[in-house]
Amino acid sequence: MYTASMRYVFTDSGFDSGCDLWKTLVFEEAKKAPGLIRMQLLSAKPMALAIGTWEDKKYAESFMRTGVFKKLKESLVGKLTAEPVSEHWTLDSVWEKA
Repeated sequence: MYTASMRYVFTDSGFDSGCDLWKTLVFEEAKKAPGLIRMQLLSAKPMALAIGTWEDKKYAESFMRTGVFKKLKESLVGKLTAEPVSEHWTLDSVWEKA
């Protein structure tokens, strides 16, 4: 499994609309994405953390090539205090309640 995250820090006035834009643009595209296991958006004003978990890194890379994040970035102009920060993770261990 492969997980990529993106951390966003919004302006006070851009937080709600920025999160709404993310959900509208990214979730709609993610629903069609092969290899996607889970897409999450966590928020703690003024920040949001987007987490995508994929069967393999190649699926995440393919999703990035759809241009959805370029469109999102253009839509978030004026709503962020800094550039989003991308992080990439490899699953080391997990426990889930059955």
